[in-house]
Amino acid sequence: MQESQNTLTNRELNMRLRQQEIVAEFGRSALRGDDFQGLLDHASLAAAEGLESAYAKVLEYLPGEMAFLVRAGVGWHAGVVGHARVGGDLKSPAGYAFRSGKAVISNHLGAEQRFRTPELLAEHGIRSAINVLVQAEDGTPFGVLEGDSSQRGDFNDHDLNFLQALANTLGVAVQAQRRQDAREALLVEKEALLQANLALLEEKDLLMREVHHRVKNSLQLVQAMLRLQARVIPAEEGRHHLEEAAGRVLAIAAVHRRLYEGGSVRSGDAAQYLQALLGEMESLLPDLAGGRVLSVQVAGFQLAADDIAPLGLIVVELVTNALKHGRGDVGVTVERLADGLDVAVSDQGDGFPDGFDPTQRRDGGGLGMRLLTALAKAPEGEAVRIDRSVPFGRIAVRTGFGGSG
Repeated sequence: MQESQNTLTNRELNMRLRQQEIVAEFGRSALRGDDFQGLLDHASLAAAEGLESAYAKVLEYLPGEMAFLVRAGVGWHAGVVGHARVGGDLKSPAGYAFRSGKAVISNHLGAEQRFRTPELLAEHGIRSAINVLVQAEDGTPFGVLEGDSSQRGDFNDHDLNFLQALANTLGVAVQAQRRQDAREALLVEKEALLQANLALLEEKDLLMREVHHRVKNSLQLVQAMLRLQARVIPAEEGRHHLEEAAGRVLAIAAVHRRLYEGGSVRSGDAAQYLQALLGEMESLLPDLAGGRVLSVQVAGFQLAADDIAPLGLIVVELVTNALKHGRGDVGVTVERLADGLDVAVSDQGDGFPDGFDPTQRRDGGGLGMRLLTALAKAPEGEAVRIDRSVPFGRIAVRTGFGGSG
């Protein structure tokens, strides 16, 4: 009898030592941050081994169904893990442990008065079960860790302590996984918002291109109507003014065309924009250009659409005047300064007469210079100037926009 008792004690001692080793081994896995599902599977295997049982499972509570999902398990028939549900009410051993926070030991399920035997356990011939709560470090419950046996007669408090130690360690992993899930959800939300913003920007670009396209078409229609009207006006001066107005309308249309054909309606490369615009002027003003070369010298830099449109109109106005009143090839230079742009247009003529001030002309020709002053957004008297330091025609406009500072 004494020898039998000693054998039982040694066996019990070895079992408890093995349970401690299993808890420590599982803790190392949790600290390594192993795959969460892998940790759940590991918890089931560890519980079964420590309880010397063929069955164990991790149950995750599903609030919407008031039931548990068998999230991981060992010993169960195929198709149970990941699919089977177990009742989550107080009449279920797992439900009672989850809702009360108290561990449940039921060593005689067939004669149990407190709970009904879950169908899953009955199907597998389970006679005894032990359930402990699994909750995250912040106290929010996750589910239940359960050990089941079809052979063993009695689970005891030592088994309960072992299973609870596993469940507590699993709770640390649950907390870490929830943080990871929250981070991933934020990243997904951030990516969705970014994609939505990109879609909105693309839609805005498309809408703006459509606006510029329609404006260009409308302006070309207005220009055609002005030219038709000019042909039927008998007075030479009236025809001249209408022709100039038609030319300016066509210039504005060209500016809009360059904007909507560019890569973006929010900004553009100043050099590429002006080169394309001058190329278009050669085809729009064939009578004036007449084989004369139009060139531009400007360093490439990005300019907002709100600035690139008036820059284009300034260049068109200056180049048109040079073609009308100057001689030879026409060159455009744009220098970017800290507080704005310096736009100069030169031709190969003799230059302007002494005392000539285009901003003070009182005939119809002064309109263009007043337009330049308005477009330049510079203080009055500082926008347009004649450069008399060169022996040819050169006029410059200083703008109050597009600076590098």
